[in-house]
Amino acid sequence: IAAMIPLLWNFVLHDYQKNRILAPYDSSIDPTNTGINWQPHQSKIALASGQWTGAGLGHGTQSQSNALAKHTDFIYAVIGEELGMIACILVIVLLLIIIIRCVMVGIRSGSNMGSLVCFGVAAFLTFQTFENIGMCIGMMPITGIPLPFISFGSSSMMIQLLTVGIVQSIWRHRSGAA
Repeated sequence: IAAMIPLLWNFVLHDYQKNRILAPYDSSIDPTNTGINWQPHQSKIALASGQWTGAGLGHGTQSQSNALAKHTDFIYAVIGEELGMIACILVIVLLLIIIIRCVMVGIRSGSNMGSLVCFGVAAFLTFQTFENIGMCIGMMPITGIPLPFISFGSSSMMIQLLTVGIVQSIWRHRSGAA
């Protein structure tokens, strides 16, 4: 099957079919001419225009003109535009602290099940963070995965808080805890 992929790509697929496959990874390709890659482009503009300190809360041109899905998918771009790269780095650091804490609880839990749950929560939060930031900077396809603890969305926030609550419970009930 792997040997057939180059043959399919070069001799069977038409250009429009190739563009459908490549579009999520290359924002310059718009296979339907409907502006499907418009928001990723606006996201990169917003992040670049924020520079180090940002335009000020509520003063971002991209986010205030509704060029971005500012409460959900592209919240990281809004943070970058309005609060700057310093705030973006702070968001990453804070999320890393939570993820590292989940791993540390897993290591110190004293049970295999507790460790696996904590590592799973850390992986879950890491993937969501990587995917959301990656799609805002144009490195990942737009999938609608929220930025943990920041993006708007009650069901997503509830799940994130629930999983961190489970990690806290594992820490409290670890073997050897007083």
